Amino acid sequence: MGGVVTEYFRLHNARQLYESIGEASPDVYYLFIGRTLPHTDDTTGNAPTPKNSVTETSYDPWPSMIAMKRVNESDERFLTTRHDWVTNRLYEEYNDRTDNLDTKNFYVIQNDDNYVYKCIDNNSGANSTVKPTGTSTDIISTSDGYRWKYMFSISSADKARFASPSFIPVKKIDSDDGSNQFLVQTAAANGAINHIKVTANGSGYFAESGNVVAANSSSVTIATTAAANDSFYVDSAIYFKAGKGLGEIRRIIAYDGSTKVVTVNGAYTTATIANTQTQYVISPRVVVKGDSGASAANLVKAYVSNTAGGQVRKIDVIAAGLNYARANVAIVANSSYGSGATAQAIISPPGGHGKEAWKELYAKKIVLNAQLAGAEGNTLPTNNDFRSVGIIANPLLRNGQAANASIIDQCFRLTLTNVSGDFTADELITSSVAADATGYVVRFSNTNASGTEGILRLTDVKSKGTGLTYTLNSTITGANSGVTATLSAFARPAVREFTGDVLYWEQRDKVSRDPAQIESLQFIAQF
Repeated sequence: MGGVVTEYFRLHNARQLYESIGEASPDVYYLFIGRTLPHTDDTTGNAPTPKNSVTETSYDPWPSMIAMKRVNESDERFLTTRHDWVTNRLYEEYNDRTDNLDTKNFYVIQNDDNYVYKCIDNNSGANSTVKPTGTSTDIISTSDGYRWKYMFSISSADKARFASPSFIPVKKIDSDDGSNQFLVQTAAANGAINHIKVTANGSGYFAESGNVVAANSSSVTIATTAAANDSFYVDSAIYFKAGKGLGEIRRIIAYDGSTKVVTVNGAYTTATIANTQTQYVISPRVVVKGDSGASAANLVKAYVSNTAGGQVRKIDVIAAGLNYARANVAIVANSSYGSGATAQAIISPPGGHGKEAWKELYAKKIVLNAQLAGAEGNTLPTNNDFRSVGIIANPLLRNGQAANASIIDQCFRLTLTNVSGDFTADELITSSVAADATGYVVRFSNTNASGTEGILRLTDVKSKGTGLTYTLNSTITGANSGVTATLSAFARPAVREFTGDVLYWEQRDKVSRDPAQIESLQFIAQF
């Protein structure tokens, strides 16, 4: 038997990662940087690609680590494919029955305002020539016949940090943050029908429009130019499209061709009875039957707004209804006039358009963007470079507790006295005790004004077979500088090696650092 892995499975996995980085999650993720030493092929500019083996993913990243920085919820976004709005381009309209909708350009980013819109109606497959604007929670119509649903705005900061030529970020909002996106989420209508798509135009249909001549609670006198045949408009709809009674729609149950009086199936209230400023449209009736329930507030209302050449060309939705999961559409007119027109009700995704933007726009990727700002509290070296980056989940401190600090120094630290000069970055450090470990200089931080005392941070510390240990009061020597010092104490890296899970590791070309510099390191997880 065959089956399909739905896009919602991938979205579910993306959400799991996204939420595991949130503040309420027990999981903790860190960006790490490492490797100050050159790659063996640095001269070619091509950093080596790690192999997906236990050794190269679980063990090899650790010895060269310099520091870790925690990845927070503010450092992540959902990502979806980018579709820029460009004039004179056809955009796919949202359709709940479209196969592989995630591959279609049914939404756009309007780059002048950084607003994102979903296309509800593409004017029967015409090109879009008028840029959508505004942040209304209602459907937005443009003069080119397109109808759009505003979804959310991308802040300038988020666009700079997370967007790319191929992707845009989508924020997941779970509480009121004062944004227009939250207003859209709140206003979303589950199972609404915002668009009824004409699928066959039919032939022989008619329409009549004009201003009301007179009206009472159950009848309307229409223009003198209306049809002279009795019953001509029976079973059609009369819709008030402007003026008093705007939005009222009724079924015509009788028509007198001599008096031009139509009788409707339901009385108008006193407050909505039309007058001579009311504009009406008589056209084929749009009948929607579905599973929304009997409540009047749940029922969709629509009318045929264009019957050019006797064909049903366009249907306008008056009220989108609620809670539909299934709906069928019939186009009904006087049995003597018009036949063959069909239409499809387009049902919103569960929750309604804009309720869960990340899910509706198929944001199946998670982007992590961690930033290294200068020395980060004097923890990150700015005098040295790095050549490897990665993501690790749930590492443990040396005491066995879960790491949770915002930034962690992952160097081997030697406390020195009697320092004779300046150590050189990346030089080899040896001890006067032959069995002691060796390592390479990341940086030296003096702790007195003369620079004769301080902390020497090392990476790539290697054992001589007796463990990663040093002998107190031994003499430490720099292989290139010749600087010597006395060792008074030492400490191993704050996070215990080989704990947690290295989720990603990458060798890169050299990244040089500066105290005033900010590096943005971006990682994309795709599901």
